[in-house]
Amino acid sequence: MKNIFYFILWAASSHFNAQQTDNSNSSLKNTTTDHPMKYNELYQHGIADAFIGGLYKGTLSLRNLKLKGDFGLGAPDMLDGELTILDGQVYQTKATGQTVTPDDQFKSSLAFVTFFQPDHIFTLKNKVNYQKALQEISEVLPGTNTMFAIKITRKFTHMKTRAFPPVEKEPFPILTSIADRQKTFDFSNTEGTLVGFYLPEYLNGINIKGFHFHFISSDKKNGGHVLDFEGENLKTEIAPLESFRLETPKDKDFRNFQFETKNNESLELLEQGK
Repeated sequence: MKNIFYFILWAASSHFNAQQTDNSNSSLKNTTTDHPMKYNELYQHGIADAFIGGLYKGTLSLRNLKLKGDFGLGAPDMLDGELTILDGQVYQTKATGQTVTPDDQFKSSLAFVTFFQPDHIFTLKNKVNYQKALQEISEVLPGTNTMFAIKITRKFTHMKTRAFPPVEKEPFPILTSIADRQKTFDFSNTEGTLVGFYLPEYLNGINIKGFHFHFISSDKKNGGHVLDFEGENLKTEIAPLESFRLETPKDKDFRNFQFETKNNESLELLEQGK
């Protein structure tokens, strides 16, 4: 009788623990499916044409951006420099040359990120400058109509970057009209990482076609949008991106922004049944 009692007690306890485990796993699954790490997907917030046209107000918090990817590029709220996302941390390089780590409440007006998982790693063995490096990488990429995330690391004999100063008053000027206000920085014999993408022609306007890199030094003190570099034996990692997720801002500035009309005569004729 005593053994039966202990058996019943053990069975009830086991059933309770199993329920707890199931509930715990269910809770964990719900948490992870709410914000899954999606490799090989490019997530973008904002539209490049709108940003270049003057929509500099931040509309996505860095807290939410980090849930979308751990590697990528962005623009700070009110165009106060450049954002570089590496290993899940966001770095802001300002026009003063200072690089800081803004808090999670800070916002970005344009950003594109992915969870970086390369499937091809090689070394640019010879001494290369920016254009030569892009040429050699282009020869490795399997075609021009696929999206790629690209990371380049090691020591650079020369690095040239830029950052825009903040804008303050509305109506905000278009970006090309204040190009003369950007600040440039030159670094020699610096170790660090190029964070960037190659994007195809058909995404131009939504994003920026071709290669686009930002730099962050290993000591996290220097960075910015890459204009030129020189280096040797540069480790290059490439991750193909198989899908594209776009989210647009929900503020009135974006809703009322006047995009430039882009006509496709062949498509229009087809839609009209001609």
